[in-house]
Amino acid sequence: MEKPPVLLILNPVSGQGDYAAIKTEVEETLQERRVDYVLRETEGEGDALRWAREAKDFSLVLVGGGDGTIMEAMSGMIENPRPIPLAQLGMGTANLLARALAIPTKIGAGLDLALESGVSTQMDVGYLTQQQRYFALVAGSGWDARMIQDANRELKNRLGFLAYVWTGLVNLFRLNNANVTLEIDGQEHSFRAHTVEVINVGEIYGTGIALGEDMSPHDGNLNVAIASSHSAWGLFKLAFRIFTKHYRNSTSLQYFTASRISVDAEPPLPLQIDGEAIGQTPYEIEVVPNGVRLIVPREYAETKKLEFESNPFSSS
Repeated sequence: MEKPPVLLILNPVSGQGDYAAIKTEVEETLQERRVDYVLRETEGEGDALRWAREAKDFSLVLVGGGDGTIMEAMSGMIENPRPIPLAQLGMGTANLLARALAIPTKIGAGLDLALESGVSTQMDVGYLTQQQRYFALVAGSGWDARMIQDANRELKNRLGFLAYVWTGLVNLFRLNNANVTLEIDGQEHSFRAHTVEVINVGEIYGTGIALGEDMSPHDGNLNVAIASSHSAWGLFKLAFRIFTKHYRNSTSLQYFTASRISVDAEPPLPLQIDGEAIGQTPYEIEVVPNGVRLIVPREYAETKKLEFESNPFSSS
């Protein structure tokens, strides 16, 4: 029996690669494997979200783009009542979600994963209730949001991922603590802090680098990290604590686990989700357990002890 076609969504302006060559490689691979597909190329914000949300009679949604395009499509799949898995091709500058889930960022390897070796599993997502926006990785207020704001398209075209390194370093010298009020599962907390992170994915798989301990996008919860310091040197010390996994027993780095969080600050802090600047505090977030179904490497699913299914095109 023939399988339903693949919905192929590509963003022609993602990253710095040769889009024409990438498109040719993707289409030729699908044709060689005799996979029927429908190609749609984004022209603006919201295209990937709408197409994924309205997808029906497809076996797989295969999305090529940066983290913003992937998250748009994921948001559409969350709202799509059909349990169609999503696979991603990393065409962006950072491809953070792919790296976090051990998904290869080379196009050929990504296609192999999507069409053969990968498995289908579920992942939690975060939801900003007032903005009606989903995120997969993190919602950050403060230092990281300023870093994202300053890394504009022109700078990313010139420097690639180093654009974030540059703007991150610049903003180390612009740290200002704010009066932050958090409501975490109904309990109010107050801090002087320069950065608040609501984290779904806190680890780049296989690197040993994590933002905190016991952070998983498969546990039905979100994690909150609050960072405070008075200088760039203080932030360097916080980074060293994270790098060496000394997460606890520090007044300048505090953690919570929650299913619902509200964040307010005076003066307001800028806000980014998954590398996209979208406004500022205040905002509210809740977890959506098992919100989306993704194609990931089998080793990732087995290591995380997840329930999974073979993807629609796997021969195993």
